[in-house]
Amino acid sequence: MPVEGVRIDLLLLECVGQVIRTTVEPRTGIRLWDGGLRDVMAAKLSEMGISNQPMTLVDLARVAGVLGPDPNCIEVNPRKRGCRGL
Repeated sequence: MPVEGVRIDLLLLECVGQVIRTTVEPRTGIRLWDGGLRDVMAAKLSEMGISNQPMTLVDLARVAGVLGPDPNCIEVNPRKRGCRGL
């Protein structure tokens, strides 16, 4: 049975939207969130590298450093070629 995950990007977007709609918009009287700010924030989260794929709690624990790397996954990092002197 596959484990469902949570879209972190959508969760963060909703949190920011809630703050904008409840604190900023009432003070300014301008509908910022539905007026395009949501799209700007979605693009910013993507630029920041926030994944748009569902993540499980185990995935989040690995990213946060609570758990180590997945023992069932082997990552191969290419060797960096550096200057060896002249």
